Amino acid sequence: MEKYSYVTKYKDNDLFRAALNQLTRDTFGFDFESWYQNGYWKEDMYMPHSLMDGDRMVANVSANRMTFVIDGEIKNYIQIGTVMTAKEYRNQGLGRYLIEKVIATYKNQCDGIYLFGNDSVISYYPKFGFQVSKEYIYKKHLIKDEMIKKLSKNSEGFVKILNPSNEDRVRFFEYVKDAVLNDGMIMRNLGLMGFYYHEMEDIYYSKRLDTYVVATIEDNTLNLSCFIAKRKVELSEILDSFADVAEAVILDFVPSDKSGFEVEEFKEEDCTLFYIGEDLQRIEREQLHFPLLSHA
Repeated sequence: MEKYSYVTKYKDNDLFRAALNQLTRDTFGFDFESWYQNGYWKEDMYMPHSLMDGDRMVANVSANRMTFVIDGEIKNYIQIGTVMTAKEYRNQGLGRYLIEKVIATYKNQCDGIYLFGNDSVISYYPKFGFQVSKEYIYKKHLIKDEMIKKLSKNSEGFVKILNPSNEDRVRFFEYVKDAVLNDGMIMRNLGLMGFYYHEMEDIYYSKRLDTYVVATIEDNTLNLSCFIAKRKVELSEILDSFADVAEAVILDFVPSDKSGFEVEEFKEEDCTLFYIGEDLQRIEREQLHFPLLSHA
């Protein structure tokens, strides 16, 4: 790799950041500039490891520090993401070099390393010691109790936030920062929440419960990504509030109380979980699930 320059920890370097943005746009169709400008990129949380050919970035593998609280236990993982090589530079081993560098750098600093790969790399990541894991989701039918429906309509239920102001945004991310543990596996990563929800799309708020919900409703099904509150809130209260507009719910998180939920293997096209580290065996063993909003 002597012909290329290795760079990292360059968040505030305009030249390198622009080069990363260009490679990301060329590869995935988005970039990180607005995320950076809005203050969500924390250098010790999102750490690109890149190769430069002159002023051009030709390959990158990023390490994301991910803190989860699983059944009350804090776990620190590294999630590998933004794996990309410019088309003209592929098949030179650049990605392999960077993945091996990331694994060597962080393997003794965390409880495990994981990533999400598409179907075309099923045989690629095991070469680095990664194993494939299943994930699971939880779902249930909502009770169509007329009293519950009546209560939800007349008790200041969840209202979708439209045209959010900066004040709305500040308040929401304040709640994200100070949220208490209300489910069985919660992510602690303000930067990723900022990446996905700076525009506050698909966010509801209940004054009565003083709780935010990130959700969509499609085909009479509530797809509940997460709920965020500064106090303990029962999931049943949230589901009751949506009983008049949805017949079923699918959770994108692990409920703290799994009773009453159906559990099934989570399958998403081109999204396979790979992991290194004995601790991450718990994802399949305990039927857990990394929320989609935690994917880097």
